[in-house]
Amino acid sequence: MPQIDRTHASEAISEGLSIRSTQLVSGFRITMVLLGVMIALPAFVMGASLSHALGVKGALTASLAGGLLLALVALPAAIAGARSRQTTYVLIQRAFGTRGGALVNLVIIIAVVGWFGVVAMMFGEAVRPTLPDFMADLPVRVLALAGCILMAAVTIVGFRALDLLSMIASPFKLLVLFWTLVAALRVTHIGSVLTVAPSGAFSMTTGIAMVAGGIMTGAILAPDLSRFAKTPAQAAVACGLAYGVLFPLVLMLSGLPAVATGEQDLVKLMLTLGLGIPAMVAVLLIAVTTNAYNLYAGSLIAATIAPRRPHWQLAIAICVIGALAGIAGISEKVTPFLVVLSVCIPPVGGVYLINFYLGDRFGKSNAPVAWHPEAFVAWLAGSGFAFAAGRLQIVITSIAPLDSLLISALVWLLLNWTTSRTRATRSAQNRGI
Repeated sequence: MPQIDRTHASEAISEGLSIRSTQLVSGFRITMVLLGVMIALPAFVMGASLSHALGVKGALTASLAGGLLLALVALPAAIAGARSRQTTYVLIQRAFGTRGGALVNLVIIIAVVGWFGVVAMMFGEAVRPTLPDFMADLPVRVLALAGCILMAAVTIVGFRALDLLSMIASPFKLLVLFWTLVAALRVTHIGSVLTVAPSGAFSMTTGIAMVAGGIMTGAILAPDLSRFAKTPAQAAVACGLAYGVLFPLVLMLSGLPAVATGEQDLVKLMLTLGLGIPAMVAVLLIAVTTNAYNLYAGSLIAATIAPRRPHWQLAIAICVIGALAGIAGISEKVTPFLVVLSVCIPPVGGVYLINFYLGDRFGKSNAPVAWHPEAFVAWLAGSGFAFAAGRLQIVITSIAPLDSLLISALVWLLLNWTTSRTRATRSAQNRGI
């Protein structure tokens, strides 16, 4: 086992419990971390799909509308993290109970580890075409494993490493996207790109749902980063800017070159346009920052389940499990299962957010309780609605993750309002006696 700097190790272990004033950062740096996570391979695919299906102008509308919805979800989550200085998973335990929260966090960590394996393999496949000839025969699994090692190294250090990496990686990745756009517009004039007829593969509503639903989970997990913000206002601005403005920008920077050249694979497009080394570095940074964040989130979840284990040990364990799952091909086979688990995460956000902001009004105590049954009922109601809505053709906002979040929050409110009314009635009766 390599030696680990004790300062960094102790900092990482303490991250899930408390934050020192010296660890607080500006909202700008949180925005850079979020931007680094958003500039990801799935976002490239989404941006290209939107622009082809809706046209450039339609894609811009869908991106901004979806980004606005994401910002509206991320804002209360970000403020909750900055006020409480707690991770999302500690806030979940407060809402569901110590044992109940551990069960919910177990579901989330399974999804995070599974996606870690999927992204690791995506990295191996994406980076291989960018390698020089003498490395072109390296197996995808070897490249994926090398990527996992880099991701683990970043995560072991903790938020500080994510912060420093993002300050370098995010501007560079954004620069490469602009570079790709400029190179693509040399092939096809911007006027021709704007007038390309949309394919109509899906509607504007579906496009907005793709944008908002695609990273809704990230918006819900905003406290993991926003707890480091100097003030709640800075946390809110950081998340609002990242989700409402920068994510739509990333989608458009991915979509415009795809329309201009007809190539939807942005990595292949970069290579075709002569961006060999920048493309390789960008893909490397994209995968490392995205999956390092997944691993970071997973280690924070694991800290609530196994609080006595050091943060770095949890990160390595999750990395090993995720890497083995990805290399063995297990993650790809269970992707439908991971999608199901991901649908169950937004309702958790509805429960913990409403509990954080309104729990006191319903007499909720911060004293540790093993289980909060009403939280589970609300969670199951939101998840059940998300699964049944498509078949029953019942919609609220046409965005399944957002609908499930709203349903879980509403059910939590109704259950706790009923319980508080019952307690008040009994108390009045007892006083009357």
